[in-house]
Amino acid sequence: MRAFVASGADEASLLQRDALLALGTWTDDGPFGAGTAWRRGNVRLVTIAEHHLYRDFLDRDLEAHFGARPELVVYLSKHKSASREPSLTVHPVGNPRGADFGGVPGRFAPAAPPWMTAALRRLRDEAKGLPYAVTFEATHHGPLVGAPTFYIEQGSTEREWADVEASRAIARTLLALEPAGGPVAIGLGGGHYVPRHTDVALGRRVTFGHLLPAYALEGMDPAVLGEARATSPGATLAYVHRKSLSKAGARAWEERLGALGLEVVHEADLAPREGDKGS
Repeated sequence: MRAFVASGADEASLLQRDALLALGTWTDDGPFGAGTAWRRGNVRLVTIAEHHLYRDFLDRDLEAHFGARPELVVYLSKHKSASREPSLTVHPVGNPRGADFGGVPGRFAPAAPPWMTAALRRLRDEAKGLPYAVTFEATHHGPLVGAPTFYIEQGSTEREWADVEASRAIARTLLALEPAGGPVAIGLGGGHYVPRHTDVALGRRVTFGHLLPAYALEGMDPAVLGEARATSPGATLAYVHRKSLSKAGARAWEERLGALGLEVVHEADLAPREGDKGS
């Protein structure tokens, strides 16, 4: 079972939910949380009343209610940033350091590398012609859950949160979503929008788990790197945005990655994508 989760406390989340209901064929699956649960094949679409950032272990409640363990949980969400740039984003969930917005410090929800990377690629296609940047974000905020998880978001201001066309692009992405192929990497370095990792995911045959930006690495307990690896299922590679780190810092993190059994790769080490939306 896969689950798409909307929050009654998030206006963009509800708009994305309504776009999913409008563009897909769903069956009423009875009450759940703050409203009706909807079923489409093996996908459930649910709404919870509270903000999803602060609802830990929702996957357990979904399993108890529907009798199946979620293989994927996707949170529908608004995106907010100081830059106010119109953006459509996907990102893993967790807190490399503190936990100001839900979750637990130093803990990560399992990433969903094949699904999240496929969502980035599909969203880039579905949003063509819309005035939005489409990008990864680094791993951040809660909730803490036990199922593979990612957020998909629209923002960054009230204007974008109310944009039906952006919500429909997200809905089309999720309705057509299939997991991407390729090896799994974790990413280190870069800014919050990890532009190098976004470009590599769009152009190369690789899928990304947790993404730890340069600012999160500053003062981060190195043991947290092991948590990021352990919660990036299937990870065998690491990609480091070296130019965003000092030479000594990049070298130290690469040594730690190697000690965890991860091969540090360059973009040229990865096969080009064949160009279809999911591969």
